[in-house]
Amino acid sequence: MDNYPEDVVGVSVTEAVPLDALLVTVVTADGGLARTTCRFTEGTPPAGPAWGTTYCDDFTSITPPA
Repeated sequence: MDNYPEDVVGVSVTEAVPLDALLVTVVTADGGLARTTCRFTEGTPPAGPAWGTTYCDDFTSITPPA
């Protein structure tokens, strides 16, 4: 996945509705937030790094403006 933030100190994973994806949100040491969506397929995703690069979008910043 591209745009994975540096200095991640926390991760949250929630199910999207309908239950066809996971929302992965990370928080960085300086309070920045970023999110990606990982979509399920009818098949079983591969184990290891291919999961992220194949089924997940790039991370995007969701930190509100100051």
